[in-house]
Amino acid sequence: MSFSILFVCTGNVCRSPMAELLCAGWADPRADLQVASAGVAALVGQGIDTSSASVLGQAGIDPTRHRARQFEPEMATRADLVLTAEAAHRDAIMAVAPSAFRRTFTMKEFARLARHATATDPAEVVAQLAWGRGADGPLSLHADDMPDPYRGRISQAREVAAQVTDAVRTTLDVLGFAAGSPVAARPGAARRPSPRPRPQPR
Repeated sequence: MSFSILFVCTGNVCRSPMAELLCAGWADPRADLQVASAGVAALVGQGIDTSSASVLGQAGIDPTRHRARQFEPEMATRADLVLTAEAAHRDAIMAVAPSAFRRTFTMKEFARLARHATATDPAEVVAQLAWGRGADGPLSLHADDMPDPYRGRISQAREVAAQVTDAVRTTLDVLGFAAGSPVAARPGAARRPSPRPRPQPR
């Protein structure tokens, strides 16, 4: 059964497309995983911000085909997991798609909670981590936020990319979609054709 992840940020030109492209590029090709991204105030039709695109290119990911798109509530209701760049994005999604509450986290929140997962089925992992949101005790309001590198220096984009990289790798590992994982290698778990091209390593 296919599993889908939606990444969300503000403009869909920095953090969420970074996460989308890295996740799609690093997932086991045998995994039936769908990855997409959107922005709550998207710069619709624009490509990835210059500094973020440069950092992705240095990581061997082709950023040129991405075009920003606006988040719509049905995107969250259809997704098996929604990961946002900031708590404010998560809250905005909850306001328009409350049914997605137990499937919506910030990227850093989900990665932080991942160590508490004991389930192996991806959907069960998401449900388990939703129930365990308070496992790490009270945190500061913006503890799980990623800064926005839009129109910033390339050094800022690199710092954010490092955070995105850690979150994406942890997410793929805990869901079982990293290369060589048992879930990815299940018989019949072939990747479905994606509506958007997957980046290929250079």
